[in-house]
Amino acid sequence: MEDILKQILSEVKEIKTDIGELKAGQARLLAGQQKLQRNVIESLGTYTEKITEHVDNKTEVLMNKRVYNVESERE
Repeated sequence: MEDILKQILSEVKEIKTDIGELKAGQARLLAGQQKLQRNVIESLGTYTEKITEHVDNKTEVLMNKRVYNVESERE
């Protein structure tokens, strides 16, 4: 009977250790997920700004061409 209790106690200790490792792993995953979310948000912001600048530049070039064409036709 005493051997069975020792075996059960040993298994409970292993389970506690496993649970502790799972909790630590979960904490690492959550920290990594938060970092990833921040990186994605920052990257999307930067990417959106670059797209906006590109569209603005292209629009400005088109407007300048149109104004030039209209002015050339008037002359």
